[in-house]
Amino acid sequence: MTNHQEAERRELDYLVAYAHDDWLGFSVISGAVGTLLGSGAPAAARVELLLRLVGALYDAGARPGNLTDSAEEPFRPWPLERTGALERIAAEVRALPGLPDSGDVCWFAVP
Repeated sequence: MTNHQEAERRELDYLVAYAHDDWLGFSVISGAVGTLLGSGAPAAARVELLLRLVGALYDAGARPGNLTDSAEEPFRPWPLERTGALERIAAEVRALPGLPDSGDVCWFAVP
């Protein structure tokens, strides 16, 4: 495993643990992208890595969804399978002027 792959694995492990403990917003995921690629990386490379991390989060059990005002169901996962969820996220991320922040697109949690 290369140093970059090891660094990406560490960041992903952190993100998965975060999604198990709390609602994971895009500011944390975008921060991981910045840590891995640095500030001078092209926008396309940053988006590609962000979407790869989101896919790996999904594979690790985290689901995209929305926060609600309900005390009984404060997080509502999207009713989409992996492909549909990732396509929706990719479209919404690519429509933004930069990497998403928490509150943009969705949140992630392990239900």
